[in-house]
Amino acid sequence: MNLSLSLQSEIPAYEQIKMQIKAQILSGELPPNEPLTSMRQLARDLRVSVITTTRAYGDLEAEGLIYTLQGRGSFVKANAETVRRQYLKSIDESLKTAVEKGTAAGVSLSELQIRLEEIYHEQCD
Repeated sequence: MNLSLSLQSEIPAYEQIKMQIKAQILSGELPPNEPLTSMRQLARDLRVSVITTTRAYGDLEAEGLIYTLQGRGSFVKANAETVRRQYLKSIDESLKTAVEKGTAAGVSLSELQIRLEEIYHEQCD
């Protein structure tokens, strides 16, 4: 599990951790039942508080992406593909809404693509 934090980012550290782990799970880079780095070790590695990593792991567990076994650690849930499909469905719905609003405003497909790329880079860089 390879994570990095940007101290200059407006995104809180726990959210950066959560987003990166989520991306690795949904891409398949972290397969089902893969053990995650312990919260304490991850906090040391990233030089953040254990509270920060605990919040990130708690959010991931609430989203159904990981599970925790007392005394054994946290692991990737086997249903990550189901969660991925749910995200894709939500993305499709959001894109349909964007197309409807864009069409109503006279925005071309190429303009929509440009806006999507701009927003993507704003969020991911």
